[in-house]
Amino acid sequence: MKSFFKAFLSTILVILILGLGLVAAYFYFFDEKDSEKLNTNGEGLQFLLLGVDSLDAKNADNARSDTIMIVNVNPKDSSVNIISIPRDTYTAIKGYKNQKINHSFKYGGTELTLDTVNNLLGTNINHYITIDYRFVEAVVDALGGITVDVPIDMKYDDPTADPPLHIDIDQGRRNLNGHDAVGFLRFRKGYANADLGRVEAQQQFMSAMFSKIKDPKIILKTPKLMSAYVNYSENNMSAKELMKLAFSMKNMTSENIKTSTLPGYPKYKGGVSYYIMNENEADVVLVNAGFK
Repeated sequence: MKSFFKAFLSTILVILILGLGLVAAYFYFFDEKDSEKLNTNGEGLQFLLLGVDSLDAKNADNARSDTIMIVNVNPKDSSVNIISIPRDTYTAIKGYKNQKINHSFKYGGTELTLDTVNNLLGTNINHYITIDYRFVEAVVDALGGITVDVPIDMKYDDPTADPPLHIDIDQGRRNLNGHDAVGFLRFRKGYANADLGRVEAQQQFMSAMFSKIKDPKIILKTPKLMSAYVNYSENNMSAKELMKLAFSMKNMTSENIKTSTLPGYPKYKGGVSYYIMNENEADVVLVNAGFK
């Protein structure tokens, strides 16, 4: 079973953005005076998003970051630009020899990874969020579950996985809790049209989340969502900063999310496979995404 965070970059990011939108929905129903307090004056936010293939992002001392993305949120047009950085990207890490970028998390956690990313890209990103499995589960549970049409019986066990995998979801229309939602997203085998079926399942899941987030009654779930953010992520963005940003993004839709991958190419060095960034092409992508 391939890594959850590597296989589902887009889904994890959308869950996070939906989390921001959920908080925004709560304040959207405040009166105009209270809403003005959350006005960002069009100021956006850039942050590093890390997905750790672990049960505990705050104490994943021996883990490597499996998902590395930089995110630029622009309230002026309600757009979100995401650039994925392959975890095998060859780079300098302060205090260590040049190696794969995901090793920086093992050596110095989120802060060293942020420093490494900024040095590699020439960016000046100050904020970060590191999430893990429990964050995903908690967000789905905070929403009261996500209803999807499960296309096939999903049965899979792998006690050696970290964390151990036990997927047991019957075919049909199901309201998935957090645990089963993670299993639904991790499941890969048995689709009639192979990988395309998995992609369609992901898209159905994300669509269901977007539909649910627009229900005004979802504002009652805000405290649970904030609890997931506080308890199951490592971050340096206060709740107030998150709320202000979310309020400015209340009109965001899935069409406003643009994703790309850091340009580069694979290459062996000393018998080890790395991903080498193309500096010229990367600069163009960074400028177009608003990071420079």
